Order: sequence, then structure tokens, then C-alpha cells
Amino acid sequence: MKYKVGIIGCGSIFIRHLNSIKRNKNFELSAICDIQEDLVKKISEDLSVRYYTDYKEMIVNEDINFVTILTPNSQHIEQSLFSLKNGCDILVEKPVSFNHFDIENIKTEALKNNRNAYCVLQVRLNPTIKLIQKVLDLKLLGDIRGISLIQRWQRPIEYFSGWRAEPSIGGGTLYEVGIHYLDILQKFFGVPNVVSSKVYKTKHKSSKIEDTIYCIFDFGSFGGTCEVNISSEPHNLECSLSILGSNGFLKIGGKAMNIIESHNFLSHGATKKFEDIMSDFNQNKPNEPNSYDSYFGSCPNHPELYTKLIDFDIMESYNAIKLINEIYEKSGIKYE
Repeated sequence: MKYKVGIIGCGSIFIRHLNSIKRNKNFELSAICDIQEDLVKKISEDLSVRYYTDYKEMIVNEDINFVTILTPNSQHIEQSLFSLKNGCDILVEKPVSFNHFDIENIKTEALKNNRNAYCVLQVRLNPTIKLIQKVLDLKLLGDIRGISLIQRWQRPIEYFSGWRAEPSIGGGTLYEVGIHYLDILQKFFGVPNVVSSKVYKTKHKSSKIEDTIYCIFDFGSFGGTCEVNISSEPHNLECSLSILGSNGFLKIGGKAMNIIESHNFLSHGATKKFEDIMSDFNQNKPNEPNSYDSYFGSCPNHPELYTKLIDFDIMESYNAIKLINEIYEKSGIKYE
């Protein structure tokens, strides 16, 4: 099937999706939309496609069957539902919503209109994530005893400007920064009970939004901890996941959970199987993380995501949003 694509939103993530569409033969960009007319007009001239400042006009007037939604977070729900009702499949950037129940509504609308709804969770495509999945499937670590997720990134003061400065539009740091890695955590181990959480403003003190979150999780037979922090200086420090088991440990890290930092196993058999997995991994190393001027470190997997949309049904985002909501609830915060 050939997708004729309309993009809503021409902000910082636009170029990732544009390049992904150009690299995939089943997609063709037909039109773009942004409320900033000077910006969208200039881009449309460069790309030789039509532009709009009203997304409804674009969807109704253009011969498109696929809409990529890259707008400020609070707008995703309305734009998703309108696109589905008007005959388009959708791909929605994170977070799909601040409320996991909204995701069910999008899925219901997609089924009602015989359309497809997809979400962007591209960190799942990291070779390191695929490696962990194999390790867990083969039970090389034995019984899991504990896990720790640490995300220590830098974001400049101006990060919380524009729409990100408004909690009702951008939501909190977990929706904007932590969501991909909390998604990985729940994907591997399920949605934990949130025992406790605490948020702080340590760098972005004048912001309405926190810059640091600490959590304790209960997975039933074992526990876990989480730190999401965007006040590291002068640049991103790490994004890591440590897994402790009865037969060894494994830690992936780097700036974007994209390298293997350490591992060891009690049994020789597990070591040998892991070496076989590593052989495949070394032939498929991930690309360098994305760079956004003063900060560096997000996964460059959008092109692959466009070829594997079937794996990114909108309901795949449900558990990560549900977990984020519970973390904030324990801190006495609700974004909506």
C-alpha cells in the first residue's frame, strides 16, 4: 500500500520523520501543516508540497491516507480522532496522551473506521533492547532480583519555553523525556506498583514543571528503582538499565541506552550463549544518538519504525502512560 502522508507540526522532530518518509518507498509526502505560516510556507517551498495552517483543512482537502502527528502533546488526541474519522491512518509522536484511557478511545475510533493507529516508541528498535529481550527469553540471568533505571540528561533552561513551559500543553518531564525508557522497563518486566515517588526542581527552578523524579517500584517478586533527571551538567551523562539476576548481571547504558556497559554470568553455559548473542549484536550496532545542539542523546530509529508500523499499534503506548500517571499520582501531581 502506498501511503500519501500529511504531517501536522513542523517543529524540532519534523526532520526525523521527513527523512524517514523519504527513505521508505511506501510513503510519499503530500502536504504539511503548522500554525506558524512563515515557517510552514518556507518548508513547503523547499519540499515542493502544499502547506496549511489548519490541519482539518489539510485532511479534508488533500488526497492523503496517512497523517503523522508531531504537534504539542495536548493536541494529539483531537488531531488523532479527526484524522481517523476522515479516512486516514495515523502515527502519533510521544506522548499519545496524558491519560491512558484516551489511548483506548483512539483505538476504538480506529477500529470503527477500519483504520490503523500507531505510536512512536522507537527506542524498542535499539539493538541493545533486542539483546536484552534475547537474554530474558533464554533466562540467562536466572531469577530477576532487582532492576534500576537511570536517566541523567541535560536540558538547557530554554527547554522549558514555548509550549513546553505550560503543564497543560507539554505535561511533565516523564511524558516528554522519560517515556521511552519507562516503556522499555514495563515492556520487559510489566507495569509495577509504584511504592513511592518524589519530584524536585533543582535546575529549572522557575519552571512549572519538575526536572528530577525518583521512584521505588514493586514488581511482585522483586523491586526496582528509577531516576529521571534533566539537570545533569554540562551534558547528558547516561541512560542506563541494570538487571540483577540469580545467575548474573547485565547493564546497558551510554547516552541513550545504546551500548552494553557490563555483564557477567555464574554459569559457563550462560556465558557461551551470551557470546553468541553478542556476535550478532556487534554486526548490528546502533547509529549515534541524535544531537539537538546543546544536548545529545535520543535514538535515531525513526526510519526503521516506518517499516515496522505493525509492531507499534497505538495500544503499545498504554502501559507506559499508565505507569507515568501512577508515578505522578504518588507525587501528588496530575497533568491533563
